[in-house]
Amino acid sequence: MTKFEYLVVYMENDRILTANGHWQGLVDRGEEGDVDSCPSLFEYLEEAGAQGWEMVALDPEDKGSAQLYFKRTHHGR
Repeated sequence: MTKFEYLVVYMENDRILTANGHWQGLVDRGEEGDVDSCPSLFEYLEEAGAQGWEMVALDPEDKGSAQLYFKRTHHGR
């Protein structure tokens, strides 16, 4: 039986802010430049694809923000 693992990503204005609830910025959240330190959507998609993640859904929220849903085959356990 094929098993999957999932990744839920929150994007705002083409910046990936969180992945499975974990802050993605290089600068602590709430500090000056925090959002700018987050990966761009394109950078994140390239890296996620290289790691085997496939985007399976996108849920637009407010203007400029969305939840992105990824899955990949899970080997093990």
